[in-house]
Amino acid sequence: MKKYLFRSILALLIVIGLIFIFVELNKEETFTIVGNEVETSVWIESNKLLNPSYKRATLGLMNVQIVNTSGDEIDFSELEIGDKIKADFKPLAFLSDPPGLSAWKVTLLE
Repeated sequence: MKKYLFRSILALLIVIGLIFIFVELNKEETFTIVGNEVETSVWIESNKLLNPSYKRATLGLMNVQIVNTSGDEIDFSELEIGDKIKADFKPLAFLSDPPGLSAWKVTLLE
């Protein structure tokens, strides 16, 4: 009886783990602003636990189109710590730890 219970619990944990991995890998990646570095750049952190494009990075906001969800263009000074954004990245700007990034377009999510 104990073997059957142990195997059932183990099988359930494996299924739950596989479902978590599937959901996490297929989730749309967004970023949270966690700090301001200088006036025109912010620290961002990914919402994905598994396979994020960048776990934490510096995002430069010079010459970047920043829009809200309705498509209206906004100024980068309206971005605050805790805001969720979606970014379309340019190729890697400079190598550092954390990486320095630049984007074509940043969308402020609600």
